[in-house]
Amino acid sequence: MTTSVAMAQALNAALRDALGADERVVVFGEDVGRLGGVFRVTAGLTDEFGDRRCFDTPVSEAGIAGLAVGMAMAGFRPVVEMQFDAFAYPAFEQIASHMAKTRNRTRGVLPLPLVVRVPYGGGIGGVEHHSDSSEAYYAHTAGLKVVTPATAADAYSLLREAIDDPDPVIFLEPKRHYWTKQELQLPARTEPFGTAAIRRPGSDATVVAYGPSVAVALEAAREAAAEGLDVEVLDLRSLVPLDDRTLTASVRRTGRCLVVHEAQGFAGVGAEIAARVQERCFDALVAPVLRVTGFDIPYPPPLLESAHLPGAGRVLEALRRLVPGGPERGFRQVARPSADSTGRTFHLPDLGEGLADAEVLEWTVAVGDTVEQDQVVAEVETAKSVVTLPSPYAGTVTGLHCRAGEVVRVGAPLLTVADSASEEPGSGAVLTGYGTTGARRAAQAPSPASSGASSRVSAAPRQPDSVTRTFDATAEKYLRSHRDTPAVTIWADADATGLLAARTTLGTGLLPLLARACLAGLAAFPDLNSRVDTDRGEIVRLPEVHLGFAAQTARGLVVPVVRDAHRLGLDELAAELGRLTELARGDALPLGHRTGGTFTLNNYGPLDVDGATPILNHPQSAMLGVGRITDRPWALNGRVEVRKVLTLSLTFDHRVCDGGTAAGFLRHVTDRLMSDSAT
Repeated sequence: MTTSVAMAQALNAALRDALGADERVVVFGEDVGRLGGVFRVTAGLTDEFGDRRCFDTPVSEAGIAGLAVGMAMAGFRPVVEMQFDAFAYPAFEQIASHMAKTRNRTRGVLPLPLVVRVPYGGGIGGVEHHSDSSEAYYAHTAGLKVVTPATAADAYSLLREAIDDPDPVIFLEPKRHYWTKQELQLPARTEPFGTAAIRRPGSDATVVAYGPSVAVALEAAREAAAEGLDVEVLDLRSLVPLDDRTLTASVRRTGRCLVVHEAQGFAGVGAEIAARVQERCFDALVAPVLRVTGFDIPYPPPLLESAHLPGAGRVLEALRRLVPGGPERGFRQVARPSADSTGRTFHLPDLGEGLADAEVLEWTVAVGDTVEQDQVVAEVETAKSVVTLPSPYAGTVTGLHCRAGEVVRVGAPLLTVADSASEEPGSGAVLTGYGTTGARRAAQAPSPASSGASSRVSAAPRQPDSVTRTFDATAEKYLRSHRDTPAVTIWADADATGLLAARTTLGTGLLPLLARACLAGLAAFPDLNSRVDTDRGEIVRLPEVHLGFAAQTARGLVVPVVRDAHRLGLDELAAELGRLTELARGDALPLGHRTGGTFTLNNYGPLDVDGATPILNHPQSAMLGVGRITDRPWALNGRVEVRKVLTLSLTFDHRVCDGGTAAGFLRHVTDRLMSDSAT
């Protein structure tokens, strides 16, 4: 049966259950015995288990920490309390030099299962040394695990897991929430260390918080919802280990990230989160990562505490800056109207690359104007480029649904046209090596009404009875790549007889074997897994390989991305390639696997061609192409035989490497395919 449980009560229950379950567990610290702790978290434990299992210590934090290290080395599982956050600083030498280092010092022979409970953060009006946010010190100390609950259920579950863990755990308890209640049934088990929790799903921005800041983020998200912003709140729960996967997936889904914590901003945990988001989600971000933190000052006296701590108002203000065209600029969530007898409405189409909105720069038509199908009616700017929008309908403009300068969401109505003709579908055509634009759109054709628009992206005139596709943001990437990248393509043939044999021997497809050879080549020649930072004039070598590959679908070629492909074995690689291919064919490919590729493997074989010279997928620096397998004469051991031969091509940015490096990579791949494909 569920009851209303405060966080302090949940912690008390976790300690009581741990003491009862394992006689090696001991609890000690200042006033934790008969008094039950300043916050009564240890109340009743001495009475129930005796003063040999829960006892008071002298006022010496360094001594408490040192005793915990010694007892853990002797086989106990000590749980110690640092009465207040800033009281723990005298113990920091023991924590950093001995708790954090012992397991490494003994090369893993000696585990150190102990927990340091630290009431931390503000919100109670504590004077100096009684309120502080010290999480960055512990998170930066290798060898420690650092967790902080935001709910009573997590308080119970994470503390039980911390006590059972073989490593030292710094358990940060948000003191302002000790008496915040939650309906739950104890004992409760939530997700383990290293797992973040989405406390509120959303689509416009991700607010990352932990501990005491989670409640603030949720309050700000509720207020933002009243203004039309759909905010996702991510509770990290565990700072070390950190759930990079959930963090990355959330930010890639929303395209925006705001980090909130009470500690001062400089060199805080929020800086690390921002750096990781930048490294892993750069191609999906549509706005800079922002932080809302405490000020870079010593913790203030109680009367100034409310000004120092990030509140919902400061978070909401940051959200308004984070979301372009937020409430202060007229952003609005607009319900998509349906077609009726008065006309048909043109909605802002999917502009590709995960872009969620665009600013209307200029209308080229007005209410009452007559428009032709494919006539340009507006120029909009996304986070990536400026594009012109052609009308899919012909007729008279009866309404413009937004003003120039206004930011609108994908799917929001732009204009309504009366007496429209039927929409002519787009072709779904693709550019070699990249894939479709993600949606069928009508073609763009010049017209007198559009001649005055300052279009920066244009298309060739549409011929009668032909079907073309809009020159959109995807095409803009190709224009940029073709214009700015000195691309070179080199070729090599490979005997694929062994490759085909390996397919049978290993029970896998050709694509995983090709991908494995490609990854081996990138490991030997990592320069090809790079991007060019033209603003800084630097070549940035990327540590992770996110491998894009061509997948044939009913809409043409799509390029899913296998994230961290270099970490996968052959079976795992084959499974992931198959999974993403099926998702792509079902038009269900997640955003996180549609963008962010660092290198592309393009298989031209299904197109029945030997190869091609593709345009690179900016900002990638190289693409490996694999042609069809054909019977050809091949010199083998001094005689000519008919063998299965395929052609490989490497297209690369000449700024990243010279021809020798590129040839070395290509030869490495071909040698791998011919020599050890069956191993």
